[in-house]
Amino acid sequence: MSSLLQPLKTLLSKGYARLGWLLLIAFAVQAIGNFNWSFLTTLQANDVYQQLSGFVMVGFLAHQWRCALSRRHAQNTLTRLTHHKLLGAFAPVFFYAHAQHLGYAFLQILSLSYFAIVVTGLCNIELLRIAKNGLRTVWLLVHIGLATGLLFLLGYHVFISYAYE
Repeated sequence: MSSLLQPLKTLLSKGYARLGWLLLIAFAVQAIGNFNWSFLTTLQANDVYQQLSGFVMVGFLAHQWRCALSRRHAQNTLTRLTHHKLLGAFAPVFFYAHAQHLGYAFLQILSLSYFAIVVTGLCNIELLRIAKNGLRTVWLLVHIGLATGLLFLLGYHVFISYAYE
């Protein structure tokens, strides 16, 4: 039985992973239970707040992309990767500050894509101890592929948000 639990223990062995899973589960519980914070609901109904929190989300995503783009340069790569992982664990908080729910139709696809990136990040090659290069490459392609797709979805979301103002 303990050999079956080993991958889970490995997955939770890093602090950022524990934090990320805790925040992700907390978001899922509130979304499924349809819980709302009234003060946040009031804020999110305000157009200025929506725009500001959207800009914060874009800034967060730009910072996360900075890690991927900086891997080409050897300096500070490990430090940036550590920041990428730690900040990525807070991704549900950034989302929650912008929207308390997944939305419908296109917004749901955008939201689920966002959280799929979070899940792949929390199930990274280091935590799962993936030793085979082929599997490492597949994981990296999935994580970066989802992140790239999110950029297009996000661009469309921003366009639609301002087009119908």
